[in-house]
Amino acid sequence: MIDLAEAIALVERTAQPLPPRRQRLMDAVGRRLAAGVVADCDSPPWDRAMMDGFAVRSADFAVPGEIVELDVAVDLAAGDVTGLEIRPGTCARIMTGAPIPAGADAVVPVERAVDGTAGVHAGGRVRLAEPKFRPGQHVARQAAAFARGREVLAAGTALGAAEVGLAAEAGATHVVAEPRVRVAIVSTGSELVACDAVPAFGQTRNSNGPMLTAAVSLLGAEPIPLGLAGDKPEAIRALVAQGLAADVLVLSGGVSAGDLDLVPAIFARCGVEQVFHKVRLKPGKPVWFGVRPRSDGGPPTLVFGLPGNPASSLVCFELFVRPAIMILAAAGRDRWHLPRERAELGAAAKAAADRPVYLPCRMAYGPQGLVATPQPWTGSSDLLGLAGAAGLVALPADGRVHEPGEEVEILRRDAP
Repeated sequence: MIDLAEAIALVERTAQPLPPRRQRLMDAVGRRLAAGVVADCDSPPWDRAMMDGFAVRSADFAVPGEIVELDVAVDLAAGDVTGLEIRPGTCARIMTGAPIPAGADAVVPVERAVDGTAGVHAGGRVRLAEPKFRPGQHVARQAAAFARGREVLAAGTALGAAEVGLAAEAGATHVVAEPRVRVAIVSTGSELVACDAVPAFGQTRNSNGPMLTAAVSLLGAEPIPLGLAGDKPEAIRALVAQGLAADVLVLSGGVSAGDLDLVPAIFARCGVEQVFHKVRLKPGKPVWFGVRPRSDGGPPTLVFGLPGNPASSLVCFELFVRPAIMILAAAGRDRWHLPRERAELGAAAKAAADRPVYLPCRMAYGPQGLVATPQPWTGSSDLLGLAGAAGLVALPADGRVHEPGEEVEILRRDAP
């Protein structure tokens, strides 16, 4: 058994940022590009109308302020094309976004039609009064935004909504970007049943699977829930082998010292090398960590065996799995761990003598600053006490009762 600080340091030293990956554009949302995006076409790809109105020849409006009467040769909506050329004395009725037909080079808005001719279509005549006519008006010229071959997004750009739209406009269905860490999740225990099942006597619903899936998602990683394995070596081994294809494998249950705690031996059979097993920590003492090297020389899979009790499992996730995921995702060091602060203790709390204790707490601001009050909590199987907790009070291994008003360290779970 090792100290908590040493265990966290081992995780930090073992995890290394993953190399960039080519991935689908929508899978890269929120991530930074490792390579620029180059347009495969012009934008706009052709001259197009910027307003509803009439596509005209500038030469027909040579006399400023004069009402011009034109034959409407064709109607063009967005997406319509025509081989018809606009000749002198004619125009096209056109909608916003439609290609400008050959021969035309400007658009007169529909509001400039006079004498009730605004609604005319192909085959009719329209009278247009445009006192401040400008050649090329209301036309978006081909490549006005960007030309084919231009880099429209540089390496290092974070893909927000506008950037995703621009990449799509430039033809990028895939991009090379920071990876989204893939985390496989396995729950073990023959007593477990699915969440939608009614537990029989001796059974319990699998809360760890959905809980850990949610925890992974909240970090921006990709959860890969692999389901349940009973306490049968081959069933566990099959899911472990499948999970080792991910960047991280998180398994809950079966890592303590009971007759059915089979996981460490199964990890060894699957080629996973142990880094540590058991940490001076309450809750979460049985936690296991190791690595599985890859035959192709790529980054190893990081493997975590978390305790089966849900609260222990989540505390260990926050202390060990969270920093591993954030390091793999190349996040800044300030995002590796839950934020730590000092707070005034709002109620008495008992520390253990042999290991640090993490107690769920609610938080509020009092006259002297932040106050952390431990939640009613029955122990490591109690998710009800943990669910409403904004943080965790971290008590040192001093075995004493910490009184209200004492300053303590807290980990904030309510931080963004």
